[in-house]
Amino acid sequence: MIDLHVLRAGQGPRLLMLHGIGGSATAWNKQIERLAPDFTCMAPDLPGYGESPPAAEGSLAAILEPVAALIGNEPAHVLGVSFGALLALALARFHPQQVRSLVLADATLGRAHLSDGEQAQWLEKRRTLSESLQTISTQRAAEIAAPNAPAPIIDEIAQHMRRAHPAGYMAVAKAIADTDARPWLAAITQPALILCGEEDQVTGPAVSKTLAESLPCASLRTIPMAGHAPHIEQPDEFARMVRDFLLSAEAASRS
Repeated sequence: MIDLHVLRAGQGPRLLMLHGIGGSATAWNKQIERLAPDFTCMAPDLPGYGESPPAAEGSLAAILEPVAALIGNEPAHVLGVSFGALLALALARFHPQQVRSLVLADATLGRAHLSDGEQAQWLEKRRTLSESLQTISTQRAAEIAAPNAPAPIIDEIAQHMRRAHPAGYMAVAKAIADTDARPWLAAITQPALILCGEEDQVTGPAVSKTLAESLPCASLRTIPMAGHAPHIEQPDEFARMVRDFLLSAEAASRS
């Protein structure tokens, strides 16, 4: 079992923050700053990202287990964006006792439902990206952000992306290619908030709508003027929605 590097800050109920395939723990900096007054924030570099060692293999289980070990015996609220949302769903599916609630932003549900040829094509594109992230991160960040996003936002997304290592990036890509979370959804009963950037062109609003319709206890909110990284693009609105939902979940659990 590998030990993950984790950014920790704050006080109160625990909030685990899971980044996407093109992110890292530092992608949560703005949200940690805003949410730490109310929550104990834990943002790990996933295996093969930032300061965390790589996983032994490129599978969802190999990424999931060190994250589950990080939570331990004290359940946490879980916030994930993109692949981080898929990982949060896997935690709720395979370690339900560890998950108090879910916030799923601009989620992917995996690509195992695609044909073999479509999966291979998608993986090959990810392989090309993994080998050139250091040089094309700004270009890729512009594709992730909303159209007309200001240059400082694009630069910030690119900076977090450059903390990914090729092996870690491809391990996540393989996990996405091999996973279809849709059969899990009906059995995931934790309260869930589904967030989607209004201008997300990476996973798109359709996936978020599927989550909202398929999870038993879910609500959907869109974030204006945001693409696939609303936690960075519109940090105040994102944090407000997350805080309101989590405080409501806390109140419900106490009653």
